[in-house]
Amino acid sequence: KAIQVQIDQNVKGFILDLRSNPGGLLYSSAEIARMWMDNATIVSTIDRKGESERLTANRQALTDKPLVVLVDGGSASASEILSGALQDNKRAVLVGSKTFGKGLVQSVHSLGDGSGLAVTIAKYYTPKGTDINHAGIKPDVSVDLTDADRERLVKNRDLIGTIADPQYAKALEVLTTRVQNPQTPSVSRN
Repeated sequence: KAIQVQIDQNVKGFILDLRSNPGGLLYSSAEIARMWMDNATIVSTIDRKGESERLTANRQALTDKPLVVLVDGGSASASEILSGALQDNKRAVLVGSKTFGKGLVQSVHSLGDGSGLAVTIAKYYTPKGTDINHAGIKPDVSVDLTDADRERLVKNRDLIGTIADPQYAKALEVLTTRVQNPQTPSVSRN
């Protein structure tokens, strides 16, 4: 709904900030990818028995406006599924630093004492077949924060997502270029 509201207000493009997003559910990330992609592979999984499943977009994208995705070392699991799908399908430009690298699908089983046990049930691969487990996803435009940047942003969280945030500032620059020149090809990886 929020995307549609922005479209109705005639926005020219989007920045999706997945930094410090530890992930979530596989199928939820696929549903979010479908909001941005029409007809493409989102992710493939291979379970312990070697059986594979491929999740695809179903021609229901909400918009084709330019998209930039912010990622960092805290982007993991489901956020990597989403960012990998958008990058491999050239739907978005990834900006920031390398993601965490959690290419596993886990199921949580509740135990009688109220605790839970996470069991790995499959591995996942990006649309191009890349195994990102322990490797992460390299952004198209690399912007590493300095220790001073990190300290400043931690002390004043209101600066995150403003031009005082170097990764966000670069994402805004990339998005502006893509809005002004829609024919700009996806940035090649560094």
